[in-house]
Amino acid sequence: MLESLAFALVKTFITFMFEQHLEHMQSVRIEGAPGWYYQQTKNHICDSGLATGSAESVEVAKASARQAMVVRLTNAMNSVAYEKFRDRTDPAERALIQRFTRDEQLPMFVEASVIYENIEYLKKQGTSYARVCIPKQRLVDYQNERVTKLAKAVTLHRRDRAFDSLDGEMAEPEDTQR
Repeated sequence: MLESLAFALVKTFITFMFEQHLEHMQSVRIEGAPGWYYQQTKNHICDSGLATGSAESVEVAKASARQAMVVRLTNAMNSVAYEKFRDRTDPAERALIQRFTRDEQLPMFVEASVIYENIEYLKKQGTSYARVCIPKQRLVDYQNERVTKLAKAVTLHRRDRAFDSLDGEMAEPEDTQR
C-alpha cells in the first residue's frame, strides 16, 4: 500500500510540477536586464539570479540562481503534498509523504544538474545576471530514483517490523511456560 502511495506521489509531483508550477511560470521582461533573464525554455526548468558589484559578483549571481531553483522545486513538492495528499490520516502514509517532501539531497542534485544557460555582467549597471536550467528528463529521473529508494526503505522497514512481531510472538509461549 505504501509503495503504491510512493509511486502515486512521484507521478503526481512530476505532473503537477510540469503542468502547474514549473512550466506555467510566466516569462518576465525586466527593464535593464538581459533579454534571456527570467525567460523559460521548452525542455528545461530554469531560474535566474542576479547580484550587484564588480565582475566577481558573477559567482554570487550563479549561486542565487541555484538557490532559486532549490526553493522553486521545494515549493512545488510542498504544494503537491498539500494539494493532493492532505487528506491522508494513516501515520505511515503521512511519514512517507513528509520524507518525500524533505529532500535533503535536493541542493546537491541542483548543484550537480544545473546547466548555466546564460551568464552576463553589465559593467554600467554593476550587475551580474545568471540563468540556470535543469533538463526536464533529468528531474523526472531524479524523482523516480528518490521514490524507488523511498519505497525500498518502507518495504525494509515493514519487513523488520514483521520479524520483530514474529520474534515477540515466539517469545510469548516461553514466558507462559515458566
